[in-house]
Amino acid sequence: ITDGAPLPKKIRRSETDFRVVARDALILRRKQYEGNYTILNSNDVTDLRESEEELKQQQQASARRENILLMQLATQEQEMQECATQIQYLRRIQQSSVAQLRSAMVDPAINLFFLKMKGELEQTKDKLQQAQNELSAWKFTPDRGLMPLDDSEEEATFEKCPF
Repeated sequence: ITDGAPLPKKIRRSETDFRVVARDALILRRKQYEGNYTILNSNDVTDLRESEEELKQQQQASARRENILLMQLATQEQEMQECATQIQYLRRIQQSSVAQLRSAMVDPAINLFFLKMKGELEQTKDKLQQAQNELSAWKFTPDRGLMPLDDSEEEATFEKCPF
């Protein structure tokens, strides 16, 4: 049976078959069937126990992975919720500041004040640019003193400087 031979089929016999077959033959066949079932049952039980143990281990590993993934998912959902809350807060702040600016620009006196400040700012930027250009036109060297950058014949020295 364990060599790969086919298992004997269970045959249903009628009462007349039992009367015709000898008692010893029936007992012998019964013992053969019981032997086959005990061999099958003991092998099957050990195989089933081994496979059951493997399945339990797989289930535990799967449960651990599932718990880890659920925790990661919960963390990501919480982070997404926090980001959404921050976005809503920033949108509210932006809308309120834009509304305040628009209301301020509606007032002609404030608008005139802003235009005047803008003009003064442009003038100050121009003066700053001019001063930086003048400063970059002169190069100071410790051995020669001040001298123009364009290497013209005019040479400024410490003696010619008023300070």
